[in-house]
Amino acid sequence: MTLEKARRDPEILRAEAEIARARAAVTEKLMALQRELTRTFDWREWIRERPMTAVAAAFGVGVLLGSWRGAFHRKIR
Repeated sequence: MTLEKARRDPEILRAEAEIARARAAVTEKLMALQRELTRTFDWREWIRERPMTAVAAAFGVGVLLGSWRGAFHRKIR
């Protein structure tokens, strides 16, 4: 069977079409997953969705860093 004849075989054509559909579906799902992961781990989106939580977290981190800095300066003196 030559390559030309094998290309015309309806069974092979159906298999190639199914592979192409499966490849397109996988590509689409991977792109959707990438968009969702990007949105999930984007800190700007997180702050946009939870502004008060972000302010509270920033305040808490500032208090924590300020207390460590104060303790550090007291040890030096």
